[in-house]
Amino acid sequence: MLLQTLFCCTCVLAYAGEADQQLTSCMKGLPDCDVSQLSPPQMKAVANAARARNVTNCESGLASCDPTRLTREEATNLEKAARFQNARKCIDGLGSCNPQLLTPPDAVAMASAAQERNFNRCLKGETSCDPLRLNKEQRTAVHKLEEDRNFDRCLKGQVTCDPVSLSRENMARAQEEARKRNASACMQGTSTCDPLRLTDDEARRARDAAATRNVRNCLQGLFNCDVSALGKEDLTTIGAEVRRKNLDSCRIGLSTCDPVQLTPAESTEVAQLSTRRNLDHCVRFQPGCDPTLLTSPEMVLVSEAYRQRRRASGKQ
Repeated sequence: MLLQTLFCCTCVLAYAGEADQQLTSCMKGLPDCDVSQLSPPQMKAVANAARARNVTNCESGLASCDPTRLTREEATNLEKAARFQNARKCIDGLGSCNPQLLTPPDAVAMASAAQERNFNRCLKGETSCDPLRLNKEQRTAVHKLEEDRNFDRCLKGQVTCDPVSLSRENMARAQEEARKRNASACMQGTSTCDPLRLTDDEARRARDAAATRNVRNCLQGLFNCDVSALGKEDLTTIGAEVRRKNLDSCRIGLSTCDPVQLTPAESTEVAQLSTRRNLDHCVRFQPGCDPTLLTSPEMVLVSEAYRQRRRASGKQ
């Protein structure tokens, strides 16, 4: 008897759990819902949940919306919301706008917003600007701003400058800025220099700057040194600098040394330094050693250094 009671209780609990799961599936609109298992109160609750889901789907614009299941009040509210959202899209200039759904006030607002957007594009000089849609005040403002932008381009010498659009005063200022840029280019020796546009004073200062640059290039031994453009004093200065650099090269034994340019005193000094370097190379057993240039005392020093080196190697 006890076993039968426990079995019955287990079956009841299992059935109750299955019924709760069935109700949950139906309330959520899941495909495993079996409406035949629902009681009348549960059917009513499931129907209310389905209507609420349908309203939410319609409000969200989902394809699962069924407008035929909406009440008159719900349909009216959804239509108002849809018209409001469409009006916002049209006013914001979105591609999803449907102008056929607009009310007259919304159509006016959309046109005003579109005109304002076009005005802003024109003010920024964007290519999408439609000047034909501008009113008189807007055309005046856009024209003034474009004049200012063109004047700024002309002042900077940009290729997009339209000199024809400049006023007499702005043309004079733009020409003055161009003259200053050309004078600066000539002073720096750049390829944009037009010497024909220089004044006499500017041409003189440009020549002086070019001469200074040429002297500096020659002093540094650069390939763009123009010796023919040097004056007598510059030649003397550069000659002395070339001899000084040559002496330095000879003193440290560089391959760029030209002994022909040395004075007798400098040749003597360089020969002494060369002898010292050769002795140092030989004592240190370096590849630059030339034993034929060693004197007898120097040969003794080198021989002693060689013996010490051999003794040190033998101890190791």
